[in-house]
Formats: sequence, structure tokens, C-alpha cells
Amino acid sequence: MKDRIVQSFQSFYESLLDRSPSILLGLIALAFFVFLGIAVKNIVRGRLHFEDVLLKNFISRTIMIVFVIIGSVILLNQIGLGRAASGLLAGAGVSAIILGFAFKDIGENFLAGFFLAFSRPFSIGDIIEVESIKGNVTSMNFRNTQIRTFDGRDIFMPNAMLIKNPLTNYTRDGLQRHDFLVGLDYGDNIANAIQIIKVVLGKESRIPQKGELEPFVQLEEFGTSTVNLRVYYWINSFNYTDSLAVLKTEVMRNVLEGLTEHGFTLPADIIELKIYQEGQPIPVKVSQS
Repeated sequence: MKDRIVQSFQSFYESLLDRSPSILLGLIALAFFVFLGIAVKNIVRGRLHFEDVLLKNFISRTIMIVFVIIGSVILLNQIGLGRAASGLLAGAGVSAIILGFAFKDIGENFLAGFFLAFSRPFSIGDIIEVESIKGNVTSMNFRNTQIRTFDGRDIFMPNAMLIKNPLTNYTRDGLQRHDFLVGLDYGDNIANAIQIIKVVLGKESRIPQKGELEPFVQLEEFGTSTVNLRVYYWINSFNYTDSLAVLKTEVMRNVLEGLTEHGFTLPADIIELKIYQEGQPIPVKVSQS
């Protein structure tokens, strides 16, 4: 038994020595195709004139994987596993089905990343919202997308969630409409107030003023103690955080100052107090300290 084991190891060693030139050649071929794949990937990324970084990354990584597969097949052929390499390629379809069931989530996210790369519902730097998660898209790979929220959290969202759920892109076309409510007294001149608000908004250079993007004001409702006006205007959503944090505050402040300068009042809610004690004095006590 011992002699058979020794003989087996000796035969394996001799076979390894005989095939060492082929193995070395296969490793050299693998290394060559790996470096060639890296070089071609970088060249393709530099030559592609797509504005979408996601699509560039997808195409370049796919090319890299193809070169690695070619190098791996050559290596298997050189070490005498040509049939194994052929069987591996021939059974790729069956293997994909088996692995698809075994790693359903991984495969699902990979395919979702593939569709996202070509459908391009968002790009790097866009502000998106999915499942109440809102933030800036910082990167994307075959499995997940990294979103940087406004409070500093880095969330790695599976690509399948971006396909299955409604996705809101706040910066796709560079425009977003905002609004706020203004409550006036019932005795105020509403038409004059609307005109003043339009004049104030017209002085703001950061708000689009032409065509369908022109700011407008509409009478929304008759409230309990105020006549409520809804003010609508558009902003540049490419600078999303600045538009929300600074521009909206300044617009509301300017409208308030403009109305106040012209004698308009913005009353608070009026509370009516009823005391159901007919014929009894009002229970009010005034104390002196």
C-alpha cells in the first residue's frame, strides 16, 4: 500500500515536470490576457464618448471579464484540461440555471445592474429617491448602487430595488417646482397681494421667468382665519441642496418683507372660546402680583 502511494506521487511529480513548460506557457498566457484586458478596458473607457459613467464602467468591465475568460481557457488547455475547458463552456447554460437558483439575489441584482446601465434612469451625481431613501448617487457596480444621503449616510442599495420600486430622479432635467403657502387677512386686497408677490419673484434672478416656468400665484382656499395663497416657482435642481436650503428660504423671506412693506398682515389662527354658562358671570380672575 505504501509503495503504491509513493509510486502515485512519483508519477504525479514526473507528469508535473513533463508538463511544466506547458503550465508555464499557460500561466504566461493568462497573465498576458489579464494585462491586455486591463489595457483594453482603460483604452475603451478613454475612447467612449458617453456622458453616462455607469455605461462606461459596464462596457469596460465586460471587456475585462472576456479577456480573463480567454486566458483561463488557454491555461486549462495547456495543463491538459482541454476537455474540462470545453465542458465548462458547453455547460455554461446549465451552470447559469443552477447558479441562478442557488444565488437568486446575486443574479437578480446583476441583471438589474445590466438593465440600469443601458436604460440609464439616473447618472452619477443625480439626486434620486427610492423607498423613502433620498440622496446623491456616488457609484454603481454589478450588484448595488451607492447613495450618499444628505445627513451623511452611505447606503448601498441592491440594484433590484431600483428596478422593482418607483424611482424619483430630482435632477434629471435640471428643473424642479417648489411652492409655499401665504395666509392673508380677509380684509386685505387679494388681487394687489398677488401682484406684489409676482413682482418680488420677478426680481429673483435664480428663478426661471419665461414661458411655462414663470412663477404664478393661485387662491387655494378660504381658511378659518386667513385667505390662503399658494405660490409656485421653479428652481435649478442641478444644485439641489443649495436650492432647498438657501433659495427657498430667501424667496419666502422676500415675499414676507414685500407684503409687510405694503401694509399686508399675515394673521395667526383665530381661536373662538365659548363658555356654556348662560346667566352666569364669566369665570375670569385678575390677580395682582
